[in-house]
Amino acid sequence: MSATSSSDSSHAGGHSAHGQHDLTHCENCKTPLHGHYCYECGQSVVNPIRHVGHALEEVFESFWHLDGRIFRTLRDLLSPGRVARNYIAGHRVRYVAPLRLFVIVSVLTFFVAKFAIHIDETNQFVNITNLQEGTVRLGNSKSLIRRADSIAEVEEVRARTLKELQAASAQVPAEARGAIDKSIQGLNRQADKRIDTLRMEMQLDGAQVAAQKAEGQRAAATSESDSINQAKTLAEVESARDARIAQTMQDDPAKWEAQSDMAIARGNKIRTINAEAGCRIAQLQREHAVASEGANVRKSDFDHYGEPDCDDIGDPLSFNGKPWSATTNPLIVTWWPKFANDWLNKQVGRGEANIKRLTKEPWLYVRAMISAVPTALFLMVPLFALLLKLAYLGSGRGYLEHLAIALYSHVYLCLLLLAMFVLMLLGGVITPHWSGFGWISGLGIGLLWTWMPIYLLIMQKRVYGNGWPLTLIRYTVVGSLYFVLMSMAAVFLAISAIVQM
Repeated sequence: MSATSSSDSSHAGGHSAHGQHDLTHCENCKTPLHGHYCYECGQSVVNPIRHVGHALEEVFESFWHLDGRIFRTLRDLLSPGRVARNYIAGHRVRYVAPLRLFVIVSVLTFFVAKFAIHIDETNQFVNITNLQEGTVRLGNSKSLIRRADSIAEVEEVRARTLKELQAASAQVPAEARGAIDKSIQGLNRQADKRIDTLRMEMQLDGAQVAAQKAEGQRAAATSESDSINQAKTLAEVESARDARIAQTMQDDPAKWEAQSDMAIARGNKIRTINAEAGCRIAQLQREHAVASEGANVRKSDFDHYGEPDCDDIGDPLSFNGKPWSATTNPLIVTWWPKFANDWLNKQVGRGEANIKRLTKEPWLYVRAMISAVPTALFLMVPLFALLLKLAYLGSGRGYLEHLAIALYSHVYLCLLLLAMFVLMLLGGVITPHWSGFGWISGLGIGLLWTWMPIYLLIMQKRVYGNGWPLTLIRYTVVGSLYFVLMSMAAVFLAISAIVQM
């Protein structure tokens, strides 16, 4: 009676006190067991929720199938075309399915890439005794560049300021030079932008040039711009800003563009005045932080004070010859519905704001790009398979066979990229202690890049079995079309990354 009850309990409860392998019936469908798996439903006798080791085994089994197939697949991938040829020939049990392997390898590759592709974003303590004076000098130099009337004048200001910044950089610790280097980059951008503007002005009619110079002289005489850039206190900045805005509101409408665009033009000028005031306020706040905190001031703290670099002032995004605005001058695709155009302009607005961050925080853009690459590849692989299908019409292969070939080829490419990123990581760790490893790492990366197209060519030859002349023709056509599609995807990816920063 007791034995029967125990047996019934084992059948009903699904496991005995001695362990899960004492099961006699499947816990799922109650079918009598004759091995490790139920022949009716396929469920294993191992219950992962009752043992930590089995739970971990279940995770690895689900994602990697660590029963030898992952290692066999990776090993056979080293021989171009072997895995794809065997898989489509029906030898599937020995390999990891192509889509599963592609997802895992691509995610792993670009996860490692985030660590390998590094842009300095250090957050060190700043200990620069002349930082306050340098900030004022840099702001004055940019103001002089914006008001320069000739290319020679721009170059003279640039050369003088670069010499001062480089001298300051030589006097500070290496970890604190990042801020000065960014200031040098910003100065060069400002100077190049002003030179481009002056060259455009030189191409205008002489009367237009004279009128622009006269307007510039009147502006200099009233010291409107200098009133903000030379302000020594926040109160002076506010006073100068209010005075310039009041003057703008009183200007004769004839100064502006067409009457219908007067409000837009005036609004843009006021926006520029506010931006200049905001930049000067940020400079003053940073100067005060350096003066009051001394060696304890951190670069990251400056972010609370605003943006002191006004390189992009006066250069708004424009469409139809007018500054872009989501309300007054939106980007419209005529055949799109309203909600789609609203979404588009929302993305344009985010992109415009992020472009201004791009030069200050380039690592955010790089991270956004790397994060988006796996998704882009996931979309590009079916297109590559379609190109193979079109190139090999009449081969008797279905689209899904071409898709498996495309997936395995991209898996190998991702593995090569992963190897490159690992070499980059090792280079960052070993090269400072052994300079020769930098040469070895660079050579390895170069060889991997060279091997990529060779591998794909050999793989295509072995999988499809054509002669070399026909294989080369098809390889060139498919490769060229895919390169064009990849270039278009890269442009889209770059724009998307700016929006998603």
